[in-house]
Amino acid sequence: YTIFVILSSFLGDTTILVASIKYNALSLHKIVVALIQHLAVCDLITSCMYTIELIVEVSGWEELQEFYNRVGGHVFSFSLYTTFFLTAALTTIKLVIIKYPFRAQLWTK
Repeated sequence: YTIFVILSSFLGDTTILVASIKYNALSLHKIVVALIQHLAVCDLITSCMYTIELIVEVSGWEELQEFYNRVGGHVFSFSLYTTFFLTAALTTIKLVIIKYPFRAQLWTK
């Protein structure tokens, strides 16, 4: 189950990033697309840190476990809190775009 979640996260996030950056496939407001891209990057960081945590636990290396205990928790919590704030910003921006559609057009010019 864990491998499926990690693989689907990597596949989904890279698909979102490639589709929005290379092919401009998302025809949404530019600010919304930027927030979605940032959410995908934070999700990739979270997935990487979760994968590294599993590898550290399985490997049993003392030095690697000590390093992960010092650094890994901070990176993991930073990406998690950033995801929370970006989700709140995305919801707020969508509300503002719906409430003031004509003013929202001026943001990207």
